[in-house]
Amino acid sequence: MATSRSTEPSAPIIVKHPGCPQWGLGYLVEERDEKRFYDFEDGLNHSIAKAFWSKLEPVQLGDDEASALEARIRGLRDRPSAAAKKQRARVVAPPLTSFDEQVAIFESQFEGGFGGPHFIAEERGAAGAVAAEGGKKKSKAFKQSAIETARALLGKGELEALLAAGNLADFMERIAKVHKAATGLLHPLGDLIPFNKMPAEHHRAYAEAVVDLLYGAGDYAARFDRLAGVLAAAKVATWPLATILSALVYPEEHVFVKPSFFEKQASVLGFDLAYDRAPSAEGYGRMQALARELERRLRERGLAPRDLMDVYAFLWRTISPPKVSAKS
Repeated sequence: MATSRSTEPSAPIIVKHPGCPQWGLGYLVEERDEKRFYDFEDGLNHSIAKAFWSKLEPVQLGDDEASALEARIRGLRDRPSAAAKKQRARVVAPPLTSFDEQVAIFESQFEGGFGGPHFIAEERGAAGAVAAEGGKKKSKAFKQSAIETARALLGKGELEALLAAGNLADFMERIAKVHKAATGLLHPLGDLIPFNKMPAEHHRAYAEAVVDLLYGAGDYAARFDRLAGVLAAAKVATWPLATILSALVYPEEHVFVKPSFFEKQASVLGFDLAYDRAPSAEGYGRMQALARELERRLRERGLAPRDLMDVYAFLWRTISPPKVSAKS
């Protein structure tokens, strides 16, 4: 195995990550740009930024054990995964609508488009506004309020200070408040209740993964996979929980994902959305690319979404044709 190490010859060859036990053992394959790249027993290559090298624990193995580990990891990496087989076998239903029909539905619902008063009242919400409580119908709007809440509570310095102080209770409380602000996006039964029951032993790994996801220096794909792995270990791995924080803090760059909606949209646009049901960076890259393609087509039609949160709002509002009343 050719191992390139540019700066620190004493880098541990075999490691484990206590915060991501589901990765198994990792074997160093490369070091560059202040990052170390390890192939792990989960079959994935994870890049670890220099700031997080101290989180890795060296593992001492005999020569025979080390060789066996490397061979096993190489076999996992080179073998087509069961998830990939499922992706190829997945049958996507034919589209029930067209992009032209989506645009027509959106324009009939929201005069003035994304900047019109009806869209702001029903979907986006105004900057600085707080969703009204006590109404007869829980609003699925006020995404702007959720964005502002996330940016206010999830600042880099504050999160790092809480983590450094070991104040996981306050860290998780901030996350809960952000989730509550996004209740029109997150499902109470599928996302919120399971997350709020996350065992305490997973809180530190989750907190570290969140800080890395939002503010880490490494590749976003590796940071996404780290968070997804922590959620999986805590048995709360859903696409909404894996994507909500980045989508709220960086809505110009990242998109909130509900896979069923994205599958339908991909079918409409003829977009290849091969992905696994479990959140992964590879699958998220496809979701993000689909959102960008939808954004491009919307702009071609003279509609101007302010960010990918608006693109998501268009998608979920229009992807399924309106139900025809039995009385009509």
